[in-house]
This record gives sequence, structure tokens and C-alpha cells, in this order.
Amino acid sequence: MGAENRTQGIGAGFDSAEIERRLQPLDALGRGLWLPAIVNSEGAVLARVAALAQWRVRLLAGDARLDAADGWPGADVAEAFNRVFEQLGLVSIARAQAGIAEQVQRTVLWHLDRLAGMAGTMGRERAVAAGAQAFRDDWLLRGEELRQVLRLFESLDGVVNFARWSEISGLLRSEGWQAMLRARERIAGMPGLAALIERLGRSRPLDEAVLQDTARRPDTAQPTPRWVRRVRSVETPGVPIETEGVRRSGELARLLSSELVQWRGRRRLLAARLAEQTLLTYHFRQFTTETAWVRQPGVPQASQPRAQPRLVRGPLIVCVDTSASMAGAPEQVAKAIVLEAARVARAEQRACLLYAWSGPGNLARRVLGDEDGLFEIAGFLAASFHGGTDVADLFERVLDDLDQALWRQADLLVASDGEFGVPAALLARLQAQRTAIGLRIQGVLIGDRQTIGMSRVCDDVFWVRDWRRHGRHGQEDSPVHSSRLTDLYFPSAGGA
Repeated sequence: MGAENRTQGIGAGFDSAEIERRLQPLDALGRGLWLPAIVNSEGAVLARVAALAQWRVRLLAGDARLDAADGWPGADVAEAFNRVFEQLGLVSIARAQAGIAEQVQRTVLWHLDRLAGMAGTMGRERAVAAGAQAFRDDWLLRGEELRQVLRLFESLDGVVNFARWSEISGLLRSEGWQAMLRARERIAGMPGLAALIERLGRSRPLDEAVLQDTARRPDTAQPTPRWVRRVRSVETPGVPIETEGVRRSGELARLLSSELVQWRGRRRLLAARLAEQTLLTYHFRQFTTETAWVRQPGVPQASQPRAQPRLVRGPLIVCVDTSASMAGAPEQVAKAIVLEAARVARAEQRACLLYAWSGPGNLARRVLGDEDGLFEIAGFLAASFHGGTDVADLFERVLDDLDQALWRQADLLVASDGEFGVPAALLARLQAQRTAIGLRIQGVLIGDRQTIGMSRVCDDVFWVRDWRRHGRHGQEDSPVHSSRLTDLYFPSAGGA
């Protein structure tokens, strides 16, 4: 090995600049591979480093083969290990997975480092075959476990920490993992809810101070469009906001008392008026305001390079009601929501914050997506719901988070059965954040009645009408035809 290394620039004519250039492929490898790649006993160091960098590119592209034409390893090693790679199906689990690719290379290097010692007792051919078999034994179970995780998450980045692989193996056999699988099955049966979660996150331009890496526009004298915040009116059908007057319609719930007295005892005439939509009823304004970013044409200005605004989707803050009233079927739906939010956040490289709240002082805050993310999600899904319901502590903490740069662009998702009230002072703070930063709050009602508290907090509420089918008895039919029974029978209550 000494003679070969001297021919590569490590002998008597030492040239540090040349060595630095030839070790540059290390930059393409994870830092955890630097030491194993340099001190390995199989082959020459510079050829090995360059070959590992090329092999990593192929692994991420979906080609797991070792290629002797790269200059490392030898043809006998490449042939033996490639057979094992094909048997294990490494292509399917290493494609576009940087963490898995690095772990595969680390394991191969470890087994190849043992070849020299094994060859002294059993010969080179048998030592290579034994090394390939040992690698297969290591990855036979691990590969299947990785496939299980990849069935839930498109990427393992921020979900799996390979340094804690023994704990992950234990997790995959635990009740927490089984709860994750059940939650995934449930969300697959609720495509509307899954689509809602995927849409969450405001698309807004990055602050120009963060645009250091974006391409700069060429010099131009054309007007430069700019992004501005606008407040617009949005119709909210069925939600009475303010009484505007009287109109003719067929809404019995909003019938004028004078009209009711006029047609009392004259059922046929009343039915005819109802069919013709000509009864005198109260008319409510059904619009609310929403803050949105719009692209506005600019004005002509002097030619100069400017940074292009780049739209990004903001992080997610998921607030889950874990009170006793949520136990049973609502609890299972809430857990499915948490899992789907974590999956969407990981797939789109967005931050995700989970709040689990119940009674006063019972508030848990977890950031999903760090290296312990899998354990955090599993721990939440394996827990049982209990306690009272108090949203004051929850929204105070959430509003504190929104003051931080990381969460300022976040959308809120509140999953609850709606059994809570909201103090007026807290509503005023939420409205102030809507105006200041364009905060949006999406509600998910896992129950039969949309309460006034939930209507006031949320900009929009998605009703999971068939939540009962996720319970023990699997009942599917809801006993009510609408979640807005309060609005239907007490139309002025929502605006009180």
C-alpha cells in the first residue's frame, strides 16, 4: 500500500495542495463517513474516497451497485456485495434518502475493514463472501423496518435518528407504532380532511433580508410588481354576522313574527309562500374579512437589479383537544390529524408544532420534525385523552409563539369537539393578530354541534360528520343533519 500511496502523492514528494484537491470528494460525503473512508484497510485511500462519492450519487439516484471501474473496491468485492444489494432491495429504500445512503456506506466500510484479518485465516474469496453475508444479515431486518417507516413518511429526514436505531427497532414493535398505522388507515378513509391539512400554510413572500441566495433580476426599466397585504370580504354562508334588514326568502328560522301571525291557521297559503320563497324574513350580513397577499403591478422606476420575491408555505401549529369529552372515536380522529400534519410538514420541509391541551395547566408543547420526531409522534398517539377543556392557556402560548420569527407565518389548526368558551379579551388578541400578520385559524369539528366558542375562534370549520365510525362500535350515521344547529334555531347567537 505504501508504494501505491506514493504514486498518488503521499510519498516523499509530499504536495499538500495536491492531496487537498484529491481529498475534495470528502465534501460530498457526510461528516460521519470521513474517518471510516480514510482509515479503511481495503484499497488505496484516494481512490476509495473518490469512489465513495460517486457511489453515493448513484445510491441517491436509485442505483445501489458498487462499480469496480471507479477504482474501488475490487471486482470480487463489488460482485459479491452487488448480489446482496439486489436481494435486499436497497434501491427502493436508499433512493433520495441521504441518511440511509450514508448508513449503507458506513456498514459496507465496516465489513470491508475486516476483510484483511479474515483473509489471513480463510482466504480472500471466502472472506469476501463472509463479509457480504454479514452485511446481508445486518440489513435484512433493518431494511424491512425502514420500509415500514417510509410507508408513513416520504422522507426520513428529521424523523429517524440512526444513532438511536436500537430504540427505533423497539418502537416499531410497540403500541405507539401500531397507533400510527391505525391513524394512517383512518386518514386514508377521510380524503376531505387529508386534503384540508395539505392546503394549510399561507403562501407568502420571504423577507428580502432572507433572499441572499435567490437569483437577481437583470437590469430592466419595466415596472416591478410588488407583494402587498390586502383585506377582502369573504362570504361565509349560513353564519349570521349582523342583521342588515328584511328580505323575501324561504328561511323559516328567520321568519318575522308579524309574518307568522299573518299566516297562522292558513297552512296552504303559508306553504305556497314558502315554496315561492316570498316570506318576509330577517336578512343577515354573511361576510367576514380575510387578510391575503396579492401581487400588485408596480410603477416605472430606474433600472436596477432587485431580488425576486419567492413564495414559501408557512409552518403548521396543530392544537388538539385532549379533554375527557374527546375520549373514544373523537380521540382516534384527532390522532389521525396529528399524524397527517406531521407527514405533510416533513414532505414539504416545513416546521410543525403540536399543542395538546385539556384543563387548566394541562398543556403539552412538542416540535415535530426534529431528530426525535418519530418518538414524539408515537408517544402522543399512544396516550389516552382525559381532563377538562380550557383554551385560555393554549392560545396565550400560541400567541407567544407567533411573536417568534420561526412561527410568524404559521397557520393554526384546532381539532376539538367544540365544547369550550373563549374570553372576550382573548378574542380581541386573536383578531389583532389576524389584522397584523394575516393569521388564519382552521377548525376541525369532531362532534355534532358547532359551538359559539369554536365559531368565534376559527375562520372556517371543517365538520368530520362520520367521526363515530372510528369508535369501538363503528356507527357511521350522524343523528343530526347539520353541525350548525345553533345557527339554525338561534340565528342571532353567533353575532352576540
